Parts: sequence; structure tokens; C-alpha cells
Amino acid sequence: GGGRGNGKDFNMDDFDMDQVPTGGGFEMPQGGGFNFGGGGFGGKGDDVKLKYIDDDPDSYSNIFNSAKTDVSKADQNRLISALKKLSEYSDLENTLDTEEVLRYFVVHNFVVNGDSYTGSMIHNYYLHEKDGLLSMIPWDYNLAFGTFQGGNASSSVNSSIDSPVSGGNMDDRPMVGWIFSDEKYTDEYHRLFSEFIDEWFSDGKLVSMIEETAEMIRPYVEKDPTKFCTEDEFEAGVDVLSQFVTLRSKAVSRQLSGDDTYVETGDINLSDMGFMGGGMGGGRRK
Repeated sequence: GGGRGNGKDFNMDDFDMDQVPTGGGFEMPQGGGFNFGGGGFGGKGDDVKLKYIDDDPDSYSNIFNSAKTDVSKADQNRLISALKKLSEYSDLENTLDTEEVLRYFVVHNFVVNGDSYTGSMIHNYYLHEKDGLLSMIPWDYNLAFGTFQGGNASSSVNSSIDSPVSGGNMDDRPMVGWIFSDEKYTDEYHRLFSEFIDEWFSDGKLVSMIEETAEMIRPYVEKDPTKFCTEDEFEAGVDVLSQFVTLRSKAVSRQLSGDDTYVETGDINLSDMGFMGGGMGGGRRK
């Protein structure tokens, strides 16, 4: 959970459940210490980090009190067992939907979303559990592309794909730390990252999508009497977004090849894409 209202209006009945994996599991939005309908910023407790604490369900109140479906004792026991194995980096094939989680973090780490599970506030993600297997569902990416907390263009573009956790302690966030606990998982993560870069940047596919999307919505931006940015700011945001993803793809490619030299970012200003400000609803949004 996160964002305006902290998910207090979330209703499972609003979703097409044919499109959501269900059965023998439950979905749990994590707000890094948020309680739906109120609460403050900041991750509180190891449960929001998805770390094993002990076998007492009361030790995971941030999880079970925020669950978006009914939670049985069996659900609690199954999840705690999964978190224990995750924290120990053991039996991971029977603990995680490994490919789904790897693909999640390829995209997540490419777009440099510090306002998230890997960031300092440890929030804005959904944990999904089904039959004992854990996976992640994206939530609240408006401050991605390095814009969280006024990110620096150079550090964001060149952000390490192998050390994406704020503070650098990968074991502090086992849902991503496991990727680097075994060479076979790290190699697969790198393979999927390389596949992602080849698919979206070898022929400019992602930049073209950005341009096509901007062209589609531009008439509505021009007509909107309540827009939160000027038309010039909109165009600047589109331009910087295209520049950012292009530079980021080059930086990631260098990292994958073992080259630790930084990609130069020139004078691009990430705040042109959006920024934080003024509380929950403040700041321009991408």
C-alpha cells in the first residue's frame, strides 16, 4: 500500500480475479509501516523487510493486519514458513516464484525506484503468496526514474543493478538479497537483464513507445484545465524520460559487461519528470 489514502479504498471486489492468481493464498499490500486509512512514513520492523522473526504471527502485524483477503491460521503458518526459508536463502525454488521475482527486480532496478521495498522507507509494494510461493506486485512508481528525494542524474543513471538496496546491505531485504546468494540466480538475473536491454533498446523500442504515448495524450494535456504542469513542462518531462532510459540502458550494459566506468549524463534534470513535495499529494507526477 501507499500513496494517497494509503490504500484505504482498496477493494478486492473491484478486481477481475480471472487476471489475478488466487487459491490457497492471499495478497498483502505492504506500506512500510503504513496502516490503511492512516499511519506514517517509514518501514517499522523486520516484517516489512520480509525477514523471518520467529514463529509467532503477532510478530508480523504489519503483514497480517494489512492483508487484503481473509487470513486463516494456516495462511499465517504457511507465510511464516516461507519467510523463514527466504531469510535463510534455503529451498528457494519451493519458496519463491523465482522467475517472476527475478523479472520484477530487473524492471524495478532498471527504473531506479527508491520509493519502494529497496529504498530507505521500505514501502510501496504488494506481497503475493499462493500455495507457499511468494512473489511481488508493483505499486506506486510515480517517483521512479531516480526522482525520489530529488535524485541525482549521474548516480541514478549509474545506479548498481547488483546493489540496489538503500544502505547496501542486501541481507536486510531478503526478497532481493536471495538473487545474489547463489551464482546461478545472479547469472539468471543478469541474463534476464541483458534480454530486457536487447528487447527494449536495440531498436529504440522503449523510446518509441514513450514518444507514441506522448503523442496520444498530448491533445488532452493541452485541453485539460486542471493540469498540474504547463505544456512546456510536459514536453520537458517527455524529453528527459527518453534521455534517462537511454542513458540507463547504456549504464546497465556496461555493468553487465564488467565495465565500472560511469555513463556521463550531461545537464539533464530529473525533476523535469516529477518530484516529491508537500506531503502525500504534493509534487508533480509523471
